[in-house]
Amino acid sequence: MAEPISPNGPIRLAISMDDLLLWPDMPLASGYTHLGIAQAMTDAMKRHKVAGTYAFSATSPAEGRPDLLRTFDHWVEAGHHIANHTHHHANLNWVTVPKYLADIERTETVIQPWSSRVPTRYFRYCMDNWGNTPEKHEGVKAYLDRHGFTPAPISIWFYDTEFLAPHWRASKAGDTDGLKLVRRLFVETAVQQLRVQAAAARAMFGRDPAHIWLIHGTPLAADCLSEILDRFQAAGVEFISLEVAMTDPFNCEPVPIVTPRFLNQVQKWAALKGVAIEDCPPAVFEEIDRISPMPGHSTPEVMGRVFRAISDSMEGVFIPKMY
Repeated sequence: MAEPISPNGPIRLAISMDDLLLWPDMPLASGYTHLGIAQAMTDAMKRHKVAGTYAFSATSPAEGRPDLLRTFDHWVEAGHHIANHTHHHANLNWVTVPKYLADIERTETVIQPWSSRVPTRYFRYCMDNWGNTPEKHEGVKAYLDRHGFTPAPISIWFYDTEFLAPHWRASKAGDTDGLKLVRRLFVETAVQQLRVQAAAARAMFGRDPAHIWLIHGTPLAADCLSEILDRFQAAGVEFISLEVAMTDPFNCEPVPIVTPRFLNQVQKWAALKGVAIEDCPPAVFEEIDRISPMPGHSTPEVMGRVFRAISDSMEGVFIPKMY
């Protein structure tokens, strides 16, 4: 048995998925497909008796490639749900409110065959940025309220997309040692970030809230999700549904802060209360970006290209992540 995440007993954790269809221009390691990744993730969740997981995915990758929507078919056939995450995956910080709302409506027309069957009509802000000005925040919130959407925050993440470029480079280079290292660090970072972020929430609120955890539809998720869930269970995690997690005031009441920073629910409270979270963002970023180095393919370069292209497609003003 691993050291428990909390000394107070089991941590209740809802798994949520973002971007089953990874963004256009994001290089995908050879041998992986969106559908294959989704199948591996649903197999891992089935093994751990996790059902009803919400996947929040942009739909622009399926433009001209309707075959990619088979990924959504599989997700729902496996007992899970599809929810709105905008069409292009633009950060609200980059674009105007009217453009952001039009993007919500555009993806809803695409996902309607699946989203019409969900128990709860959830929406997730891209990158969990709820607006960098009060006007943006209130404008989108009013729209969601009018149209029956419930925003589903993220309370704990482990920066899993930072591992995408190192994994792609190691795969491209045939670097077997690099692949082993990036997979090991992926799992270890998932466990460590759950530990430190849950500890921060416990210190701030004197209890363990129900948490909403995030992982993306990446090749490493396909390879490692089952091991991560094993490690979580060994450390005293109890898997719950998003609906149950959202009954906790910690998740259903927005944090009273408007910020341009890349922060989840725990981090927003920490910023508001002036609380430091140990090793968050994790120092492992520097180590993984030294794996199989290639000119032009560092994580900042790859992710900068991917997200700048999304911003440009929405006629936005691109702002790199502010940690």
